[in-house]
Amino acid sequence: MQITDIKNTKWRDELLTASFRGATFYCDAGSWEGGERVVEHEFPKKDLPYAEKMGRKAVELSVRGYMIAFPYDIDTLHRRDYRVARDALKLQLDSGDEGVLQLPGLDAIIVICQRYRLQEEDKLGGFCTFDMTFVEYGSTTLLPKPDPKAMLWNTANALRVQIKQVMAKRTPTKIVGPPRAGQIGPQP
Repeated sequence: MQITDIKNTKWRDELLTASFRGATFYCDAGSWEGGERVVEHEFPKKDLPYAEKMGRKAVELSVRGYMIAFPYDIDTLHRRDYRVARDALKLQLDSGDEGVLQLPGLDAIIVICQRYRLQEEDKLGGFCTFDMTFVEYGSTTLLPKPDPKAMLWNTANALRVQIKQVMAKRTPTKIVGPPRAGQIGPQP
């Protein structure tokens, strides 16, 4: 009997392989830290402080991953030479680029690696650990929402300038009125 054959272990069946930017690793431990940004105001001669909410904190994840030698080669993570998986993960961590972090029991999140520590010991040959800290990448654009009134005003002004330029380039034409009595057609 395997552990996946036990009833009510759906969470075990849904565990995913841990990875960062496609580089897979075994996940020994992972923690997700979140919360609110709060500024606490304390005033002289007042007994009660005032806490001001400033929005959600960026998520921070601490992960302990490892690679270990496998009895035979299957894929990048499961190999006789664990250094292939080690070097693949190290390459992605060193890139400095954002990427998708997938931990076994959590939703995927786009993060950037803030720091990591790779540890290997001779007495534990064929084994290495990574202690990694990631922060939520979030959005790079913090542009204000467009103001429809200002957009309309700016568009109208630009159109006004264009009309003035076109009108300034036209040569004036002589306006000729209706024919007078006894004339055939307009007279110059």
